[in-house]
Amino acid sequence: MEHKTSDSMRKAINKYDEKFDKTFIRFDKGTADRIKALGFSVNAYTRLAVAEKLAHDEEVLGKK
Repeated sequence: MEHKTSDSMRKAINKYDEKFDKTFIRFDKGTADRIKALGFSVNAYTRLAVAEKLAHDEEVLGKK
């Protein structure tokens, strides 16, 4: 089967992807629209919310 992406490009993409943890989140219907209405992408908003909550919890629990 012929690939549209070259082997070297796929290798570079895979190497880049390995730098990140990936998750899948299901939101209640309408949540994404509410986030977008605030001017954020869902990804940016989620990353910000998690970073803030994690920093708070690490400080409170003393596990930084």
